[in-house]
Amino acid sequence: MKISEICFKDYKAYNGDGGSEKLQQMRLAPLTLFFGKNNSGKSAAIRLPRLLLGGLECDDARVLPVDVRGLSYGANFLDLVHGGAFFRRPEFHILGEHNGDKIDLSVTLYSPTALSADDPPRIWSYMMRMPKLISISGPPEPDATAPAFQGLLPPDAYWDPWRKAVRALLDEMVHLGPTRSPVLAAYSNEQFAGLDLRGTQAPQLLRIDSMLADEVGRWYAENMDGWRLVLKRDNDSFSLQLKRTGPLSTNLSQGGEGLQQVLPVVVHQLWRQRQGIEAAPFLDVVEQPELHLHADVQAPLADLFIDTALQGRGQILVETNSEPILLRVQRRIAEGYIAPNQVALYFVDVTKDKSELRSIKLHPDGEVDWWPAGVFEADFTEVAAIRRAQKAREPQRRQS
Repeated sequence: MKISEICFKDYKAYNGDGGSEKLQQMRLAPLTLFFGKNNSGKSAAIRLPRLLLGGLECDDARVLPVDVRGLSYGANFLDLVHGGAFFRRPEFHILGEHNGDKIDLSVTLYSPTALSADDPPRIWSYMMRMPKLISISGPPEPDATAPAFQGLLPPDAYWDPWRKAVRALLDEMVHLGPTRSPVLAAYSNEQFAGLDLRGTQAPQLLRIDSMLADEVGRWYAENMDGWRLVLKRDNDSFSLQLKRTGPLSTNLSQGGEGLQQVLPVVVHQLWRQRQGIEAAPFLDVVEQPELHLHADVQAPLADLFIDTALQGRGQILVETNSEPILLRVQRRIAEGYIAPNQVALYFVDVTKDKSELRSIKLHPDGEVDWWPAGVFEADFTEVAAIRRAQKAREPQRRQS
């Protein structure tokens, strides 16, 4: 299963006033980057594919569950609606494919009253264009029997392969949230249970995969000022150590926050790359990979994401406020290492009452077709102020 495009309105911070032309459009490339100011709606956008996959997987009357594999989107359906207003009708358009077949559907959901906020949403309108034509316009009459749906798909057996494909994609999904688990001083030897939202099991993955541990260790040595990550094994436990030339050594739990927070991100990307092109497709999400990292270390993260995307097996969605990451992606496009159509770039713009997802087109030379005013201009502003201050003090230095 692969999702290629999602359109939406009246979801979370995204106001749909203005009709169908106000649908937000999100093309999912092998590497999709979201950036914008704090509390602009980036997280809502990057988490939307998982929400809709939860609706496609759902096989009961919840239609669009507000909890998908342990990730909560709110207490009830109205928490998904712009402004929490029961009279608004969120609309979602999903375009995807599975085994050469395409799925193209649009659905509009609603809650009858504020008093029914805890009830599952209802379908206001539904248009399935592929693989079958299904059209439902407007809510059912009070005395009519509403069409039966299981999640966002009809209940008959024809749709079971689609649900199975969506379920497999969710099973494979890795979603690393904005705050990863701190590294412990020591770990017991436990069974690896997958990478969760906080990347808690990343050390266990290194324990069972020595080649992956070596690759992660080399990445740290190359990008963390020579500090190599190594596993120190005891009989029934192990620890993560940072070692440098000579006797210098320290437990990673005593290292800087950046060195700890980036561990699940690096483990995740190198693990994906080791799986090879024959493994299952994936749709992964990484939020704020640069957290607590020095700017010099942020650009190499972009290379990790690019190398994973170039395998052609899955898609990576990254939420970031890192200028070095964006510049490295532009550089790799200019160098011809990755094609511009393999990267989708979005800026989440926000006004006093709504957010807007704005696409930024990347050209083959790495340049962009437009750029949001004021974004990443602070560095240039400070440099200009320093130059002005230096120029103003030049007469004083000559006199002294």
